[in-house]
Amino acid sequence: MLNRALMESALGDIEILRKHLRAARDEVNSDYPRAQSLLNLNHYMLLRQEDRTDLQEKLFMLSLSSLGRSYAHVAASIDTLYDQLSSSLGNEEISEALMAEFRHLSIADAISIASKNSKALFGGKASSKLSKQITAVMVTLPSHAAENDGLLIRQLADSGVNVFRINTAHDDSAVWRSMAEVIAAINTQRDREEKIKIFIDLAGPKIRTGTIREVEMPIEIGSNKQVKEVMIYSTDAATKGETTDSVTQGKIPAQIAVDKKFFKKIGTAHPVEIIDANHKKALITLSEVNESYARGVINKKVFVNKKTKLKYGEHEGKVQNLQMQKDPIRLFVNDRLIITENEIEGSSPLLDGENNIIRPALISCSLKGMLSSLKVGEKIFIDDGKIGGVVIENNVTSVTCKVVVSKPSGTLLKEEKGINFPDTYIQTSALTALDRTNALEVLEIADSLSLSFCQSAQDVHDLQRLLEENKRTDIGIIAKIETQQGVVNMPEILKQLLQSEKSGVMIARGDLAIEVGFENMAYMQEALLDICDAAHMPVIWATQVLESKMKNNLPSRAEVTDAAMAGRAECVMLNKGAFAIDTIDVLTRILNDMHLVSKKNRQLLKKETLWC
Repeated sequence: MLNRALMESALGDIEILRKHLRAARDEVNSDYPRAQSLLNLNHYMLLRQEDRTDLQEKLFMLSLSSLGRSYAHVAASIDTLYDQLSSSLGNEEISEALMAEFRHLSIADAISIASKNSKALFGGKASSKLSKQITAVMVTLPSHAAENDGLLIRQLADSGVNVFRINTAHDDSAVWRSMAEVIAAINTQRDREEKIKIFIDLAGPKIRTGTIREVEMPIEIGSNKQVKEVMIYSTDAATKGETTDSVTQGKIPAQIAVDKKFFKKIGTAHPVEIIDANHKKALITLSEVNESYARGVINKKVFVNKKTKLKYGEHEGKVQNLQMQKDPIRLFVNDRLIITENEIEGSSPLLDGENNIIRPALISCSLKGMLSSLKVGEKIFIDDGKIGGVVIENNVTSVTCKVVVSKPSGTLLKEEKGINFPDTYIQTSALTALDRTNALEVLEIADSLSLSFCQSAQDVHDLQRLLEENKRTDIGIIAKIETQQGVVNMPEILKQLLQSEKSGVMIARGDLAIEVGFENMAYMQEALLDICDAAHMPVIWATQVLESKMKNNLPSRAEVTDAAMAGRAECVMLNKGAFAIDTIDVLTRILNDMHLVSKKNRQLLKKETLWC
């Protein structure tokens, strides 16, 4: 009796849900490109409009599918449950005529469509088996990839790479084409299904820090972290380019150039005295002096600048080879920072004679006409979140921030680092003028083009129109989701992508994590995977996958778990790294193992607040 009551209750819920899904079919024109995928996306949105966990619990108690894996074929899954419950209660099942009228996808058809969409973008054989999911491997090519007859590209291809990513934020069309030529040569030796795809990443409107002024700064030599050895040259004999700031952590001696007259006076009879920028004295004991250089060791750390004096007996000299250096803008929590749209070089705080701050540290940003949108209290992050601030004042073309995130020892602000405004909708096109130029340069070699910082359906439409105008609608379009606005507008972005022959989504987790908050990324990437599954849209899992392995050949435990999770996507992107070959081998083994035991995990259908 209990089971019957539970079945009747579950069937009542299913009947109500079926009515809503059936009504949604009239909203989709059958002539719409990829209409079945669009209809299923709409069904998914209806499914997630309300909390369905109570229904899930009933289905679970009845040992029936709890809809956690129904996203690619919502209506078919609902119909299957309806038939199972009706049959168990002695009622009629859904007629084939009624199911045909519904025009929804069967489960098998949905899986087949998703597999074909993935194959179109990433190559390989399409699969229609429920238990099998093939995840492609994408690798970003470094600038030197085509050198040595493309040896690196060939090695990567042999290791199992399916897609090569060329980043237009670096290099130029000549370099991109040289990479593509190597890939084309490799593809001539491969079957059609095994040909490697070329993914061209358009840079988009990345907001970055501007230039920082150069100033005369004391140069540290003789610290415990450095070689104590010092080499002194005459200015006419000093090696070109060898200066005091050539000192590296324990690799080469400090290089000091002095005037010819003073150089001729020094010898090994007694030490050379050095008086640094802080009037601190140190001694350089020379062990070798010849016509080209003098070599010795210094007994303590000093800071060398243009006022530094050298003494050898009664003779005096000065350091001659000092260079200008970037102003070190080191920010601490509670410091102030001005971000401006004006063409001004960044600089440290301006101080008066008593070291009081007259003007805070300053840096310019690359995107103009944007700062006026910021409101007091909104957050700003710089350099992948290493520096975080809150707006405390807005003067239209500049904002003043209070630093709230920094290392205890302070964080150095650098040039050309990304700036994120997670609380602010920056209304700018994802397809910049430079992107349009670069896109036209690579139309002959690209299998797909990406839209960085895609935030709206209009962004997708802009690239679609560019490809239509140039008769290259066969090129795939990838929407990179890396802002809060992109997440919010995901349903509309997917609907626009479905109008292209080939399309996909990249979850660009670097900027996205900063935008939505690192603590929210686990949920966010799950939600994005699910809605893309509903639209049969292939997904690229990107940013810092096995990064430690790529750089140091030793992955962290967390990275291995992350790589395993990446198997839920249709493609995983690796960045550049010295150990790429080894990393691809590890990643492939992880993905193969995961595909043997899992495709997707059961999830609770709580109300989706991102889109519904």
